[in-house]
Amino acid sequence: MQLIFKSAIDALSVAEQLYNVERVDNILITDKVDYAALELAVSLAQVSFPAFSFPIVSSLKCRLPFPRHERECTDENTPKIYVACLSAYNCGMLHGLWIDATQEPEDIEDDIKWMLSWSPVADTEACEEWAIHDYENWQNIKLDEYEDIERVSELANLLEEHGKAFAVYYQYYGNDATIEDFQERYLGQYKDEEDFVYQRWDECGTLKKLEELNINESYIDWSAIARDWFIDSYHSVEVGYKQTYVFSRH
Repeated sequence: MQLIFKSAIDALSVAEQLYNVERVDNILITDKVDYAALELAVSLAQVSFPAFSFPIVSSLKCRLPFPRHERECTDENTPKIYVACLSAYNCGMLHGLWIDATQEPEDIEDDIKWMLSWSPVADTEACEEWAIHDYENWQNIKLDEYEDIERVSELANLLEEHGKAFAVYYQYYGNDATIEDFQERYLGQYKDEEDFVYQRWDECGTLKKLEELNINESYIDWSAIARDWFIDSYHSVEVGYKQTYVFSRH
């Protein structure tokens, strides 16, 4: 079996922490891999996980493409989930994969099956159970350990399309959140509630009418109007300096 690293230095850093491996440039050669030890060595060396080069053996239940780096999601901005093999976890081993959550549900499930197929306990355990042990780039949206994969895909794509605004909406409405409801309720981003009132008046031509009546807008108490509007008609969430999302309550 060959473990192929990006550089000879990476291979050497990992080889120094493993037993019974032979290094040739950026390749480590071994008869058998202790996956838990390899995961730890790669983590301690702070290098990229190696590619695997070996024939697919009969013990693998899912004959899917290797190596790992071709499947693992490494994008820093994409909503992703870390799915772990529970059989390995229950045996004291860490085995899992970072998966792009914006894929179609069947593609996410395919990645999970691929991860389970080469679990370090696959020869002795039925590796069928898994759990979401971590997730990244979800803008504070919380995921359950056993979140439905279709829901994961749906939320990830909505987050990818609508960004932080959808995340704020989801945190407010929870599991009742739907794309249809979001599109109806989300009214846009403004500097603050007063800016929202001002923009609405401008859009509907009210400011122009006041100008025609020689009424200067400086006489208008935007703060008082905003206070009235946001009592029961609108909801706002301030997410940063001069950055406020506004939603309709109805």
